[in-house]
Amino acid sequence: MMSPKAKAGWISGLHIVAATAVYRYLITGGWLTNHYQLNDPNIVNLVLAIFEPIAVLCVIAYWLLRKPGLYRLIFILGLVQLLIGAGFVAFILFFALTWHPKMM
Repeated sequence: MMSPKAKAGWISGLHIVAATAVYRYLITGGWLTNHYQLNDPNIVNLVLAIFEPIAVLCVIAYWLLRKPGLYRLIFILGLVQLLIGAGFVAFILFFALTWHPKMM
């Protein structure tokens, strides 16, 4: 069995790694440097750009205050991070399996 501090450390690491990966994706994809409207089909990127800092701020708040409610919050947000990662993997696999190059 892991101690609660070890579990919190793993969850915090998950948040930091996931937030770094998502923001790297947003920066290299050019999404953070362009101006988009709310009716843009890439609105998912806006949700990611808002969610990731909130998750990291919750991790920082947990390590500063060490409240059980914040531990539950970072645990739930960790599950959301895993779902986001699974969505990226599913999208990449779907694209890789269905892509057919067009010959001219």
